[in-house]
Amino acid sequence: MPETATGASVALTFDAGADRGYAEDILDILQDEHVVASFGITGQWARANPDLVRRMAADGHLVFNHTLDHRSFTGTSDNLGGLPAARRRAELEDADALIAPLIGRSTRPYYRLPYGDDDARVAADVQLAGYSHKIGWTVDSLGWRGTQAADILARCLKLAAPGAVYVFHVGHASQDALALPQIIRGLRTRGFGFHRAD
Repeated sequence: MPETATGASVALTFDAGADRGYAEDILDILQDEHVVASFGITGQWARANPDLVRRMAADGHLVFNHTLDHRSFTGTSDNLGGLPAARRRAELEDADALIAPLIGRSTRPYYRLPYGDDDARVAADVQLAGYSHKIGWTVDSLGWRGTQAADILARCLKLAAPGAVYVFHVGHASQDALALPQIIRGLRTRGFGFHRAD
């Protein structure tokens, strides 16, 4: 049974949009450590990994919408140009159509935009698609940059604070999974519990 935080707590969130990566290892670690977390899933990742998406929900984790194919809504981070309003809404709606049958509910109202790229027009379009609870982050592990596990651990513990929301990635390019057991134990030693991002 995942623990429920009663004092100071943090939220561990994981983005899944590239390869299958270490997702199964991460789920095993969370289960062994009795920690509940949150997973931002792209529709394409859900299509390729339905077994893992089902397990995330069955294990008590929040599964939220990370769009269909991880395109920047504003064009700021991927230099592909911003998406038109109809395409923004379709990115969320099409992802939900793939994820919802696997978890037994809609991903609404929870979402995370690719790269965190947002502006007033994007916010309005997201609201029209039924998404009102943006899951951001306050601590980026930087594992996606190829940061070594020891440096990920040091960063995550240094930036620990009540209510912190961590963002990790499940893909093979990241060493987040290698650092995760020590991060969990280090946070517990500092008096933190864990909660979902909802």
